[in-house]
Amino acid sequence: MNPRNLAQRVIGAALGVALFVAAFIFASVILAIAAAAALIIWGWFWWRTRAIRRAARESGGIVIEGESRVERDVGRLDDDERAPPP
Repeated sequence: MNPRNLAQRVIGAALGVALFVAAFIFASVILAIAAAAALIIWGWFWWRTRAIRRAARESGGIVIEGESRVERDVGRLDDDERAPPP
């Protein structure tokens, strides 16, 4: 082996390790920022819904489920009263 080739390998390995450590640090910082943002959003949501949770606790926890539907009065073609004059 010539010394130049060995020096290139050593420098390449050191550079590879340095880049791996830098990527690990960058990923750790990004994950820490994402975790902090998620915690802030969760705290904001928890704070904004506290009145709803309090009202649910005071009402005894009864949930009434239902469905609503909007029906429009639509004329039919075979309806004589709404048919246009010929």
